[in-house]
Amino acid sequence: MLFHVGGLRRLDETGWLARVTRVAAVSGGSITAGVLGLAWPRLDVRDGVAARFTELVEEPLLDLAGRTLDVPAVLTGLWPGRIARRVAAAYDRRLFHGATLQDLPDDATGPRVVLLATNLSTGALWRFSRPYMRDWRSPAVPWPTLPLARAVAASSVFPPFLSPFLLRVGGRTVHLTDGGVYDNLGLEPILKRCATVLVSDGGGTFGEPENPARDWVRGTLRTLQTIDVQVRRLRRRQVVGMLATGARTGAFWAIGSDRASYAAPGGPPAPLEATTRLARTPTRLARLDPRTRRRIVNWGYLAAEAAVRTWLDRDLRPPDGLPCPEEGLG
Repeated sequence: MLFHVGGLRRLDETGWLARVTRVAAVSGGSITAGVLGLAWPRLDVRDGVAARFTELVEEPLLDLAGRTLDVPAVLTGLWPGRIARRVAAAYDRRLFHGATLQDLPDDATGPRVVLLATNLSTGALWRFSRPYMRDWRSPAVPWPTLPLARAVAASSVFPPFLSPFLLRVGGRTVHLTDGGVYDNLGLEPILKRCATVLVSDGGGTFGEPENPARDWVRGTLRTLQTIDVQVRRLRRRQVVGMLATGARTGAFWAIGSDRASYAAPGGPPAPLEATTRLARTPTRLARLDPRTRRRIVNWGYLAAEAAVRTWLDRDLRPPDGLPCPEEGLG
């Protein structure tokens, strides 16, 4: 969530954010995308730069990262389905305040925001957006008034503890889980429609213990992590291959990147040891201390700026400093 905030801030400074026509997101990225979409009409864009980005996007997400949501949801939900609703209620209380999918920008005034979940019944990618919600095997629900917090929750409740999210549609119940189970980078709606793609990968790194856990709970979690990392690796190869061959223009950056691997020179330093520590931050809905929050934003900012200047716009001037200079990268 916070890694994407840093990337968006750099895109905003360079004028690229104002040019975006479509935003697709899964998992923690959906929290960031939902806040961005809801704030879009009020960002006060001047000369391609949003004057209120910090106030309306960055600060609410930094505040959310200072709170623990997952443990209270599990303890008070007590049952699958109810837990995801507790997560949605927390999102609504902290970020969305009753907004629905209809409060996202229309195609004429901002980017189409598409929040992605995985339909456990059909094995297909479920899309939440302002014009409709559906997967390709289900009838569309046009102009849905679903609370935005519920769409974000359905996209971000990672199994096994937080999912499934149960959605009543047309007299039936759709069982949804984190969109990253199907498409970890949320690429599908973008690659089919956009010639220029900007991809931010905030997924946690994959540790390599010599003796993985053998008990059922931790063993199942390790299995899920293995599936997740393999899906992400396949998607990474897909997007990087498209950029390298010229099939798409754009840029790709990841929380596990090495700044030295990008060709763009200059800019603030990003030592690999420091960025690796940040990449290992657990991807939970759990409280982070203030310094770690801002350091992750800083790293997202530097990773995005290096990727954009390497892949997309080599004439851009590197930034002079970091969004949160006192915290640095640790």
